[in-house]
Amino acid sequence: MREVQETEQPIHLPPMRLQGPLGDRLGEVAVTVRLMPESSDVDLDRLEADVKAKVKVHSIEREPIAFGLKALRIIAVVPDAAGGTDPLEETLSKIPGVGNVQVDDVRRIL
Repeated sequence: MREVQETEQPIHLPPMRLQGPLGDRLGEVAVTVRLMPESSDVDLDRLEADVKAKVKVHSIEREPIAFGLKALRIIAVVPDAAGGTDPLEETLSKIPGVGNVQVDDVRRIL
């Protein structure tokens, strides 16, 4: 078998600046969070309003757990910066009525 000689040649690309919806979203990630209320007595409408007031939310869905308890499945948009999802988790856990915050998924927004 013959050996193939490999050559490395640099590729020069002109600088690019994205504008519009895509350019505005660079550096952001979508974080899917399951937010468990302290009990089934927590007002989910108020909890949703509190979450929307503190976090940039893409969507919120209610997910039945058991015995009338429902969790909020939140997709939040956060900066892709150092610290990961810790600032988001800390903000959500400080909201009155929140029992537990669990990150299920993190995806870069394209």
